[in-house]
Amino acid sequence: MSRKFKEKILPPGLSGGFTLIEIIIVLGLVMFVYSVAIPNFGMTSSASIATKLSQFGADVRNAYDLSVLSGKTYRMVIEMNSGDYWLERADRKYVKIGSIELNRDLNPEEEKELQAVFENNFEEYVDLAGTVVMDPETDKEIPPTSPVLTAKDKLRPPKWTRVDALEWRNRSLGPDLMVMQMQARHHSGPQNLQDIGEGAVGMIHFFPTGYVERAYLHVYYKKSNMVPDEEEEPYTIIINSNEGTAEISSGMKEVNVDEDEDI
Repeated sequence: MSRKFKEKILPPGLSGGFTLIEIIIVLGLVMFVYSVAIPNFGMTSSASIATKLSQFGADVRNAYDLSVLSGKTYRMVIEMNSGDYWLERADRKYVKIGSIELNRDLNPEEEKELQAVFENNFEEYVDLAGTVVMDPETDKEIPPTSPVLTAKDKLRPPKWTRVDALEWRNRSLGPDLMVMQMQARHHSGPQNLQDIGEGAVGMIHFFPTGYVERAYLHVYYKKSNMVPDEEEEPYTIIINSNEGTAEISSGMKEVNVDEDEDI
């Protein structure tokens, strides 16, 4: 009687669906997967941040060594909002920094304009030097000369060339991090991203004498474009001038860039 009743309710080849026990088992498995996966997402993110900060520190040392070994002046240029950074080489061995009366570093477009203004203004000294004369013996032109014209390359702003070596391509602290504030020794004061604007850049110079500018960076998690995540603890990166190393720690630390670290 019981068997015939079951056969009418559950004909052969048809399923009666999930039992309560099966549903409980499936839900338990789903909850287990989420409990394992969610912390791993956080761990992956933290590992990525740690890797990028560590890479930045290694790049500081790399630039320091490169300047000493090549005998040339370099600078690290940092886009504060995006976190992108790269290395540039000067066209001369030594560069005087801090001579421009600005409270911030110039972006690439502004530096091109500065070069153009110099060339335009220098034409006045070319005119004052006189005109071209002909050598009566060789019929060759003799251009005008003067101490100012001779010193043109030393007087003009330095030209910088981006280092395109493989190890310096695609360098960035982003997209999860941004530099909200930084200051190097040549700055007149702290460089604040929100004060300067989206095109803000900060620079750190490396000299062939084995010296890098004392500097610090306050690095924040990025909430959105130009907006830091104030709920997350920031990082402080300190550049040690006499060692060419980067000290990375959590939290905000105040640094006097005019005083070298104790050695």
